[in-house]
Amino acid sequence: MPIWGMVLSALAEIRVGKVRVALSAFCVVCLVATVTLVVALASLSQQAAQQYFEEQGGRPGTYEMYLSNGEGRNGPAPIPAGTIDTVRQDLKRYRITGAIESFSRNAKIRHQGQILTTAEQNGPPAFMLMAVDSELGSIRALKLVAGRWLTRTDDLRMEPQLVVSKGFAVRLGLTPATAVGTELELASQEVWVRSRIVGVLDIGSEDPNYGQPPQVYLPYAVSARWGISGDETKFYLRMPPTEAKPAIAQLKNDGRLTWNVKEVGIQRAYQSFDGISSKLKLVMLAAALAILMVGSLPALVLGIFAVRQRRSEFGVHRCFGATGSDLFLIVLLEALIVCTVSGVIGVALAYVAQAKVSARVLPRITDRGGPPGSFHIDTSF
Repeated sequence: MPIWGMVLSALAEIRVGKVRVALSAFCVVCLVATVTLVVALASLSQQAAQQYFEEQGGRPGTYEMYLSNGEGRNGPAPIPAGTIDTVRQDLKRYRITGAIESFSRNAKIRHQGQILTTAEQNGPPAFMLMAVDSELGSIRALKLVAGRWLTRTDDLRMEPQLVVSKGFAVRLGLTPATAVGTELELASQEVWVRSRIVGVLDIGSEDPNYGQPPQVYLPYAVSARWGISGDETKFYLRMPPTEAKPAIAQLKNDGRLTWNVKEVGIQRAYQSFDGISSKLKLVMLAAALAILMVGSLPALVLGIFAVRQRRSEFGVHRCFGATGSDLFLIVLLEALIVCTVSGVIGVALAYVAQAKVSARVLPRITDRGGPPGSFHIDTSF
């Protein structure tokens, strides 16, 4: 039996069995749309989780290096500026990308008469002040909702440029869009210095009373110039995993010999997302297979019923010389035509529904507040 004859026979059966074909097509549309939507949402959730991990700990190949001089009278002893310069020179000599993050426990910000401090007497701090290098934005994949991140040019400005979290903007009574360009006053040794917000980060929660305290970042060079001391100092390092072990050993050796610090601790900042990612993929695959198996049962039952009802028709075909393989191909072509058309419709419906569903589901999955953004993951060195 020629192939064109099989195609015509399949189309004729589709035209005759309209009710059965419509039910089968409906099952396939629902099945394909559901599987496509589940896979799309799982992929977006995985990407959002990876973005969150990279914001908090850094991209793959990121390490945290802690420097400690022991405990002083009022907390951790500060790291001398000469030590910081020596560490920077060594990192540059070893061609390791590094960025400092120095956390201050005693800082104040004033805005329209309202004074916020990092050392509240009763309750959590109003904000956290971190003096950082501009390279931190690329190492930790920080995502902005408004404005820009710090640049090396900001290190030379007399007026401190600040990047704040969403919660800090809300605490000032501002939205992320209106916070950019807002002037603040930063306390430096009891002297108030005018500063300006240049960016708002999509980190933490928009509710300043929920989760981690609001955060404020300023250039480390500016903080050193204005005498804003850091109580805890660490470096974020990014290097290829194959070169990490000898580099860590060399840095710890330099810490003992030339850095003049009591302790140097280095650990991976990007710990476990590879394992979580593989588990998420397995869960996604299992869910898709389960939906396919359960959802295909109605279409399979309808197909078996149609074959049983067409016994006499198949007998006529056999009388005119059709073989068993020809009859099988006729049934297969009919199913292929119906499934192809229904699958295209299902994918189109899933594409339309994905944007609306993801806008509702993703914020609950990631628990980060705000609408989901388009994430760009860069794991290259």
